[in-house]
Amino acid sequence: MRFYFALAVLIPLGLLTHASEAADYKYPYRDPYLATATTAILSDEGATASVTSTIIRVPGLPGRNNLPDLEGRGDVSLALYRQNRAAPLLFILAGLGSNPYFGVGPYLASLFYKQGSHVVILPSPMSWNFALSANRRGAPGYAPDDARDLYAVMQKTLTVLRDRHDMTITTINFMAVSLGGLEGAYLSVIDADEGKIGIDKYLLVNPPVDLAYAVKKIDEWNALASKFGRAKSQQIVARAVAIVDSFADVRRDNPAVFDRLAKQFAGFTTEELQFLIAENLQSQLPELVYVTQVIHDQKVLRALKHDKRKRLEEAKDFTFTDYTEKIAVPLWKKQAGSSDVDREIYIQGGSLERILARLRGNPKVQIIHNADDFMVERKSIVALKEALGEQVKLYPYGGHLGNLWYPENKEYALRYFRPRR
Repeated sequence: MRFYFALAVLIPLGLLTHASEAADYKYPYRDPYLATATTAILSDEGATASVTSTIIRVPGLPGRNNLPDLEGRGDVSLALYRQNRAAPLLFILAGLGSNPYFGVGPYLASLFYKQGSHVVILPSPMSWNFALSANRRGAPGYAPDDARDLYAVMQKTLTVLRDRHDMTITTINFMAVSLGGLEGAYLSVIDADEGKIGIDKYLLVNPPVDLAYAVKKIDEWNALASKFGRAKSQQIVARAVAIVDSFADVRRDNPAVFDRLAKQFAGFTTEELQFLIAENLQSQLPELVYVTQVIHDQKVLRALKHDKRKRLEEAKDFTFTDYTEKIAVPLWKKQAGSSDVDREIYIQGGSLERILARLRGNPKVQIIHNADDFMVERKSIVALKEALGEQVKLYPYGGHLGNLWYPENKEYALRYFRPRR
């Protein structure tokens, strides 16, 4: 189960940088789904063995700390990796299915902590914690507004770090992956206009260009559960979890580890890998649906309000399209005071394409993408590279975030944020 794509089929070779550079990229996996599966074991790679992260809580929105069944949970929860001296601060934002305490966020945090930065891992705006504590609408999903709420959280966080933790911060940087990359792009526009934080550099990895396309893919792959049936779907997930668990005590700083992992995941079919990717991306969706209905109760869940278990179980049937159409767009219409907005306007209004002119020429913003990222149409990657030129670093392979761990990619990111001498 491997796909070997000709590079020219994916994207015009000239857009990848120079032909020799593309040929020199030795990333080993040509199947983008298998490449993506290698991210399953990303976590704190052991660089911070002597200094664990600290959970810090930043005050949330007024009135969100006393909602029924969510009492006392209205603060924003973040992970802090603190140096014992003055240092740059890197904010890290991951995407769907992530949180500040495991996965991509801690993996990246360990790398940059080791390089000498303070690190704060932010919750995804599409997490239940952010929806409850920081999203003004109480139903995230519209990138411009989510970025605005994120900007407010970051300002509060800086106040907490300086006042309560007595931290000295020399510069402030921002790194985001996947959906976080789209939100980070909007954040760069806000900070350029307002300068309340003064972010020095942005590195945005594999951001969706057309969010509607990405959502459609996730929903299609989620629907494979019906094709497989309940028993087989559970078997696929259990098999994948067992593989990941077998790597629990292995350091993630050796490419040979990922090669062993890839060989085990190569036993899955393409559809099974697609299903597993969708399962991971929407793993926090039921909790998000539940929390939005505690805040608003739009009658989209039939179970009684205080029956948390049944409401969460019911929410598992929601897709991202369901969430958008039944929860997010109706609230957006209501709060915008307009019945003319529809799902298409909502999604396109938060696309990356909408702000390309603002990103173009901004030396603070750098984007890393993979030509075989299946969450983005190839024509969109071509358009992104043509629009932003040298601001986009394009790799030929890696799927969706599948080369974050690869030595060349790690060194590029570390070098990008390395403090100026």
